[in-house]
Amino acid sequence: MSKSKTHRFFRISDSIDIKKLEHETSRYLFMGFIIAVILHGMAGMYSVYMKPVKRAIKPVTMELIARRPRLTNPFVLRNRVPAKKSYLRKGLRYRKPVMDIQVKLPSPLDSLKQEITVKHDFDIEILSPATITFPGLTDITLSGERKPEKYISMREEMIALRDLDNGKYKAMVFQDTGNKQHISGFVYIPTVWGAELEPPDNLKRSVLNLAEAVNRFTNIDAKVNPHLMLDSSKLFTMPFLYVTTDRAFELTKIEAENLGEYLRNGGFAVLDNGIPEAEYSQAEASLRSMIKDALGKDARFEPIPNSHPLYHCFFDFDDGPPQGNEVQLFLPATDHLMAAMTYSSLSKPVYYLEGVWINNRLAVIYSDKGYAHKWKELVNNIPQLKMGVNMVVFALTQEGGITRRNMKGFTQVQ
Repeated sequence: MSKSKTHRFFRISDSIDIKKLEHETSRYLFMGFIIAVILHGMAGMYSVYMKPVKRAIKPVTMELIARRPRLTNPFVLRNRVPAKKSYLRKGLRYRKPVMDIQVKLPSPLDSLKQEITVKHDFDIEILSPATITFPGLTDITLSGERKPEKYISMREEMIALRDLDNGKYKAMVFQDTGNKQHISGFVYIPTVWGAELEPPDNLKRSVLNLAEAVNRFTNIDAKVNPHLMLDSSKLFTMPFLYVTTDRAFELTKIEAENLGEYLRNGGFAVLDNGIPEAEYSQAEASLRSMIKDALGKDARFEPIPNSHPLYHCFFDFDDGPPQGNEVQLFLPATDHLMAAMTYSSLSKPVYYLEGVWINNRLAVIYSDKGYAHKWKELVNNIPQLKMGVNMVVFALTQEGGITRRNMKGFTQVQ
């Protein structure tokens, strides 16, 4: 029974001796493992040390060849017959005199010596010394009138002031002597910066609104020059400076020397206290100190009288400068019914502007009114903006200023 079962479940694989087979094939397995390790090692070393060299692709270059222009008909010049040369004898040509001078001969009763003056409306250019003599006369004087060459008539040249806005000049204006509000031209109003001087962020729009006011009330095209450093050479081309701050600062030595030279050579600056409600503030002390550092002993702040041209050069301020931001009003929060009757001020009003004169020329205006706070607003600031317009117009039209010095070579009259 056991034999039949054994024969029944017998397979060919049952005759294989596994231990004998493992013993016979173990060396081949070991040799295959060694060969595989060697091949993988060689492949790894090849990939590490034998990387393919990538050659850089040569960039595409273009060569421009300038060729000579070709004639459309190259044989035309060769086929032309040269013209025959003829020689002519030169003759003398007589030209009529350019100017006819008519002289009335004296009568025998006249004196032997007379002086005759001949006036003409054109130019006479004498290339060599010459003597003009007339029979019967002993002395003749020729005289003429001519405009200076450095004087340019803008009507004759057919140019306008705005045509000169090419960067060379930062302001040029014409003002009618008969009507002070007939003024036209252009001006750049800068925002002044220094190493420690920086306009407050909440007042940076003041200069923009001032330029818009100049455009609105006058025929002057005003633009804002956003960033002007006090130590820059561009300072000397600006006819008007507006400086405001709300904190302490000091000028460097170069900035002080630059500002002093600018003011002595026709410059004009307006210093506006950014915190006028605080009496004897650090901002006020710094603004006054910057002028003293720039001008030295010449810096003397004096009140500007109400009769000064500053208050009448465009708009009339007979009562002096308008109120600025120096007076602060507040309402008590406890009783709203009595609020309208209990206004109180935090500081005293300022009744005048101060100025610094150099050789009888107003060169610096110090304002303790904080006009910058009023100028940045959108309503209830017309008097303050008009005062700012007067400051700009005065700087552009005053004698000895940078703009008047630039305008000496130009005129609108033929």
